[in-house]
Amino acid sequence: MELSIPLLLFTFVSLWCSLCTAKGVNGSLPLVIWHGMGDSCCNPLSMGSIKSLIEKHVPGIYVRSLMIGNNIVEDTYNGFLMNANKQIQEVCKKIQTDSKLKNGYNAIGFSQGGQFCQAGIMKLYSITNELEVKMSYKVNLQKLANFVMVMFNNDTMVQPKQTEWFGFYKPGQDKELYTLRQSTLYIEDRLGLRAMDSQGKLHFLSVDGDHLRFTEDWFIEKIINKFMK
Repeated sequence: MELSIPLLLFTFVSLWCSLCTAKGVNGSLPLVIWHGMGDSCCNPLSMGSIKSLIEKHVPGIYVRSLMIGNNIVEDTYNGFLMNANKQIQEVCKKIQTDSKLKNGYNAIGFSQGGQFCQAGIMKLYSITNELEVKMSYKVNLQKLANFVMVMFNNDTMVQPKQTEWFGFYKPGQDKELYTLRQSTLYIEDRLGLRAMDSQGKLHFLSVDGDHLRFTEDWFIEKIINKFMK
């Protein structure tokens, strides 16, 4: 079965909210899901389907699919128009007050949810830390056990698709690209990604298909079985 979730960037990160690595009673960490623009926490054709799939393959896991607002309508609206910093603040409060997440959790961010997950981890002013290097952000990011980036090989929405692996165009043109490891962000280790890479924490996955299109089998094999069990 193919899942089609037409949003933006898909990023999976496995993280701890502190240095504690305690797991749930079933041996797995709880999971936080952050949907993307135009979606909602509980859409049965997208996030609801993902939540059910994970619960099926990781029995007993606690899954928190984030709602930004008080209902699904507000959640969808806020994904488009709510200030990003306010969304991140709201999510941080939800996570901090959820007792089931206090001993650590995994997080999956879809589309802009992946961007906001990263920002929430570091509480960034600038998501890529280009404006100012803040050591606390690097420290927080390096608490991650794994940072998994997924590129869709036939993506027609994200341009260039290599941004899903932190790549981008070289300055002044739109043909030649540089990779994460060639970027100033990595070379100067502004976010600690180079250090994480040396520790084997960075994972670069790719899948054939357009934007956020993948099969259940792929998701089970590459994400659930490898990073959630």
